Amino acid sequence: MMKARLLMLLCCLSFPIQAAETLWFGEASAPRQLYIHSTLDMSSFRPLLERFVGRHPDIRIGYVDVNTQELYYRTVSESDAPRASLVLSSAMDLQLKLVNDGYTQVYQSDETERLPSHAKWRDEVFAFSYEPVVMMVNKNAFAEREVPRDRQEMLSYIRQYDDSVTGKLGTYDIRQSGVGYLLASQDARQADATWGRILEAFGSHQVRTYCCSSDIIDDVASGKLLLGYNLLGSYAAQRAKQDPALEMVIPQDYTLMLMRTALIPKNAPNRDEAGAFLDFLLSDAGQALMRSEELLYPIHGQRQASDEVAFPLGPTRTIRTVDLDQQLLVGRDLIKQRRFIKSWELALELSSED
Repeated sequence: MMKARLLMLLCCLSFPIQAAETLWFGEASAPRQLYIHSTLDMSSFRPLLERFVGRHPDIRIGYVDVNTQELYYRTVSESDAPRASLVLSSAMDLQLKLVNDGYTQVYQSDETERLPSHAKWRDEVFAFSYEPVVMMVNKNAFAEREVPRDRQEMLSYIRQYDDSVTGKLGTYDIRQSGVGYLLASQDARQADATWGRILEAFGSHQVRTYCCSSDIIDDVASGKLLLGYNLLGSYAAQRAKQDPALEMVIPQDYTLMLMRTALIPKNAPNRDEAGAFLDFLLSDAGQALMRSEELLYPIHGQRQASDEVAFPLGPTRTIRTVDLDQQLLVGRDLIKQRRFIKSWELALELSSED
């Protein structure tokens, strides 16, 4: 364990952690303070932060928005004296790794106790919303073409329109994005043959790679991209509602379903405040706000006994939920991770310097 922690700390020292802006919510004179480090965009989270400080005027929140990979390394590098008392991420495997490697602490409350077993692990990491994984297209580019509705149709479209597609496909850079790596590894598990063909098609058509869903969506909206693959559904749904040129496509062959999760670092300075905010996210009030404001897909009331998820995905969709369990750690074995990324780089015809 000591050797593993030392290796991880060395990795953190080599990972560039950028200075990040802190956004403040609540009164500057509030006697209590809570720092949250999170991967959630403000468009999806601001109403929740504002509602919480409205209910708790004695707490001021400092919110730092970082990407999933950096969030993980930041949490490890600050482990002896964490700045953040609550860490929120869609990279479930990295959150689970923080728990497994001893960087988190137990938290129990009435709200965490009512979470289903698949949505928490060791009472140290807790899911508060679902996140369907989708595609997005620019409808202007498909005025005279059928929009692909699943992965096979996407591959057929790429083959049929060949030159016009080159350089106009976008997806996550799994070297920069923790959630991007998770989605790619899950795709490889769910449909290995199809995943291989997707990589081949992406590589031969100069796919563009990105750190974040929002950047991919921006380029689909501008027309720089025709199609974005493996995007977080909450962001895609919000943007499609705002921009008539955008269409969110929920894959009909299968839809991956992630969960956004929260944890409290082991040496967090404001555990009580962190617990209060986590309880708010899991409460009926917090979950209802996610639903009514169409911010996120709440964790409560979505999963049915049939293992289907009650989203507007259509009755024939195959939902493949990624649960919080030990299996997620397999893909984060350092040797397997490096091998997977190297295969991805070769398939996409990228060098490690790209």
